[in-house]
Amino acid sequence: MGALKMGTKLALLACSCFLVAATCAEVRADLSQSQARKALTRVAGFELKSNAVRVKSVSTNGSSASVTADIRTAFRFQADKEGRWRVADVRTGQDSWEDISLIAAALGGTIDSSGCNAPDPPLKGKSATNPSVKRARCLLGNLFGIDVPSDAVRIQEVTLSPIPLATEPSALVVAWVRVDVQLLNDKSGWHAVQLRTGNRDWVKLENVVAGVNQRKQERARADMAVMATALEKFHKERGSYVVSDSHAIAIDFLNPRYLAQIIRVDPWRRPYKYQGDQNTFTLRSLGPDGKAATPDDIELTQSAR
Repeated sequence: MGALKMGTKLALLACSCFLVAATCAEVRADLSQSQARKALTRVAGFELKSNAVRVKSVSTNGSSASVTADIRTAFRFQADKEGRWRVADVRTGQDSWEDISLIAAALGGTIDSSGCNAPDPPLKGKSATNPSVKRARCLLGNLFGIDVPSDAVRIQEVTLSPIPLATEPSALVVAWVRVDVQLLNDKSGWHAVQLRTGNRDWVKLENVVAGVNQRKQERARADMAVMATALEKFHKERGSYVVSDSHAIAIDFLNPRYLAQIIRVDPWRRPYKYQGDQNTFTLRSLGPDGKAATPDDIELTQSAR
């Protein structure tokens, strides 16, 4: 009987230890605010500083979590010839920008900024159409599906770019934008999988990144086609392609006689690669991963006919 009781106690103790360990593991799996902040600094290709993410709330459910946070980044605004402003680019990291139109296209939508371009009374002239805090808030609210005024869009700074001869007036806008993010915890740790802003639907971030890269690949191929046409014109007149292993040198030879526009960087803002001899040339983009000789490289090779 004593042995039976001792066995029962040991079994109960083992069960208790197992339950405690399981409970502790579940607690450890909960997403902390610092973990959420770290995950959001690397969301969808962004590289933000820790102080650019303010976590408002965290709700964990097993290996998934919902996070609401305010994220600070910069936006580049541009005006057309009629003085209508639009959000052109978003800063994704130090000296790194993403074209807003590419993101919108990847999401299958368009951006309508017409409702934010009325003059601001009582100001007159250019001052009435410049990107004031009010206009910047309207444009960003429209972009993210947020009804403004709202704490979900807060403008920190609006600075007109001092480029007097620029073809398109521009401005730098630093703002805080509230986002809802769903995170998943797997072998690689916590990472964002879906995002929502304002009254927009949830979007899968991997689909957005893939869609943006697809459109960048299309742009890269279009760039290469333009440069290839210029090189063919050069060969027809000179009897040789540009002989060089430098894309910058090739462009200098082609522009402006054979190539009206200067194309130095690909849609990922990295320099194109060029290798040319008298009768053959190769143009290359390193693609999304930025590494040479990988499957996502984009290449065009032509030989003299």
